[in-house]
Amino acid sequence: MEQIVQIMLPPFVACLILTGIHTYLGLHVVSRGVIFVDLALAQIAALGSTFAFLVGFDPASQTGYFYSLGFTFFGAAIFSISRLKDQRVPQEALIGIVFAVSSSAAILIADRAPQGAEHVAEMLSGAILWVSWSTIWKTLLIYSAIGVFHVVFRDKFLLISIEPEEAERRGLAVRWWDFLFYMSFGFVITSSVAIAGVLLVFSFLIIPSVIGVLYSKKIGTRLIIGWVSGTVVSSMGLLLSYQFDFPSGPSIVCSFGAFLILAAIVQYLVRTERKGRALARVGVGTLIVVLFLVLATQVRPPVSHLETPEETSLARVLQALEDLKREDRPSQNALALLNENQEVLKQGLKDGQIELDQRVVQRLGELGFSEAIPILTIVCDNTEDPWMRYYASSSLLHLGHKEGIHRLIQLLKEPGPAFLKAQVRDLLRQISGENFGYDPMSRQEESERSIDRWEVWWHEHAARWNKGVRP
Repeated sequence: MEQIVQIMLPPFVACLILTGIHTYLGLHVVSRGVIFVDLALAQIAALGSTFAFLVGFDPASQTGYFYSLGFTFFGAAIFSISRLKDQRVPQEALIGIVFAVSSSAAILIADRAPQGAEHVAEMLSGAILWVSWSTIWKTLLIYSAIGVFHVVFRDKFLLISIEPEEAERRGLAVRWWDFLFYMSFGFVITSSVAIAGVLLVFSFLIIPSVIGVLYSKKIGTRLIIGWVSGTVVSSMGLLLSYQFDFPSGPSIVCSFGAFLILAAIVQYLVRTERKGRALARVGVGTLIVVLFLVLATQVRPPVSHLETPEETSLARVLQALEDLKREDRPSQNALALLNENQEVLKQGLKDGQIELDQRVVQRLGELGFSEAIPILTIVCDNTEDPWMRYYASSSLLHLGHKEGIHRLIQLLKEPGPAFLKAQVRDLLRQISGENFGYDPMSRQEESERSIDRWEVWWHEHAARWNKGVRP
């Protein structure tokens, strides 16, 4: 329990802060009918951090932040200018164009940067699970300032968002106030994308607000409903992420999607006059979805040719891996078969014909048979999935094979998700009793110093493992 609190408290507090400001801004966005403006601004902010990444700055650094902010202000100016009385081209079309172009530009820039693919993946899904307290307090300070700004000018912002014709009639400088709105919006988005990624920021902005709109016509009530639902759903997503080892951002986004569907169904059942017919429709619809998913998982491609000897060997390897998942199958027979077909296993991993399962790799270590060591070594050498290499290295350690420590240290050097690197650090700390100040969210130069200290430690203690004594 203490470990869950220690890991989950910072991202939970971050989710509370994100829910607070984004639900309010989301009500403006929904009222304006520019639903994807957040996604577009978030992508522009991500484009700024990607550009900073290309020229050599850490996207999480202060310089990287100002790159994102500058790009976002440029986007804010475009959106405020594009709001015209004679709206021949809908503003939503321009927003979509900006999103598509900025996304493509980010991909092109990342293609020219080292480890660009990893940066793009983190840019989309974020790393909210590993947000630091210093980042949380800095973000809270920025959001509080934006919140005060919106409280002071709330009448003007709400009038422009909800009744733009009335704002024009009263003589308000709509474009100017639009620019101020999008500029403040840009401050929020720049900080949010750095913490949570593009997709999660969009979900925080839109989904709680939409749920509030579904259930009330009053601004205050919509805010309360959005805040409550955003807090509850983001907490559920974080718990699912921790429990099942899912990426935290996508886990929360999918939780928001499922909750929105549930909220819409409940709202439909509550407001309809014919409850029985409504329940029947919901039941039939649910049954159709379940049947479709069940049938879709049962479809298999037909076998259209006779298997060659190579394909037969591959089939045996796949069957052996399948047997290792099940405790009722003889594991030593499966291990012997894998060792007999090591070349097939290697080639299958390289070609992507063999897709490993976490349970198999972990069980290879739990079985306690030394015959599993060559198989685990092949997994470490021939799979690109860092998680599979982590599980294989852990299993090697479980079998008392010192190579597991060296491979764990190598994982810290390679690009990979922060959550994985934290797991590696914790495992190394359990073995050595040392931490060496390694932080998966720290800057590259700080990480390299800590990794160097791990390597020195291993160089000093490896000989003891050779003698069968663990340090």
